[in-house]
Amino acid sequence: MKNHTLHFFMLFTFIVFVYASVIHSTAHGKEAVKFSTDKIRAMWYMCSTQFQMVVPAMPQTERARLCDCYVDHMRTTFTPAQVLALTSKQSKELGMKMNIICPTQVPFTIKEAT
Repeated sequence: MKNHTLHFFMLFTFIVFVYASVIHSTAHGKEAVKFSTDKIRAMWYMCSTQFQMVVPAMPQTERARLCDCYVDHMRTTFTPAQVLALTSKQSKELGMKMNIICPTQVPFTIKEAT
């Protein structure tokens, strides 16, 4: 009987510690969601469409990588209200900064990689 009580107590203590660590990481380790999934998808789609129009020869994988970087930067740096309030001049300046923040990678072919 004592053995079962000890196992129960150890299991209960383990569950409490796991629960506490999950609650702690949820409450303190993550930032609040600023952009909805729809807004993030819309930003990514606009980015991809713009790159496709401006640089049609850009490989799809590079366009996806750049748009991922751009959207990550936008959602971690700005709020939705700040993004909507950007003027065309501020958008152009931000675009120039994004060339540094998310540089394009040198294209390569399969022959060069092997």
